[in-house]
Amino acid sequence: MDLMATLYPIGLQVRGRRCVVIGGGAVGERRARALLEAGADVNVVAPRVTDTLGALIRDGGAAHVEATFRPEHLDGAFLVIAATDRHDVNAQVVRVARARGVLASLAAPADGDEEGGDFVTMAAVRRGDLLLALTTGGAGPALSARLKREMEERFGESWGPYVALLGEMRELVKQRYADEPERATALRRLAALDDVRDRIAAGDAEGARAEALAACLS
Repeated sequence: MDLMATLYPIGLQVRGRRCVVIGGGAVGERRARALLEAGADVNVVAPRVTDTLGALIRDGGAAHVEATFRPEHLDGAFLVIAATDRHDVNAQVVRVARARGVLASLAAPADGDEEGGDFVTMAAVRRGDLLLALTTGGAGPALSARLKREMEERFGESWGPYVALLGEMRELVKQRYADEPERATALRRLAALDDVRDRIAAGDAEGARAEALAACLS
């Protein structure tokens, strides 16, 4: 069965957890950066790393084990991403991870691979608590990149404070309305108000909050 057809989409909490990236090339660099942005304790295992990844390591954002992969590199790991340019090494990483109960992913599955490990990474756009993610399962990296750019343009920076305001209003609605249908109605009114986000985008945070309050508590 096609791996993509059986994926279960989730948001994985990695903050403070040991996450290992095997490989120091461009792919490993992207995976390490994404894990760092999610708050993970990142360890990169590779004889050599890109200049950019080296800068991340020097700045204290990640640790570097200057070596080829060995099973003990997964000691205490929560997840591992196999991102080397050698199919046999990547396959070994996944086998060792499976034996140790460590979540594993092949950053770039080779032709003939029956599976890419336990999970796939996704192109993501973060706007505060709003997280938009997509994947083509490795079939179209250029398409993934284009769609990510389109998401970045469609969902600008104003969406972060907008979603934060929605969370604040949700708490107020829960306090005011004991009846669940009334809560749902109030929150639907708020979600339908594009003017609230437009005000935030225009720099009128106070006006946006006032309009949101009127919609929720009227």
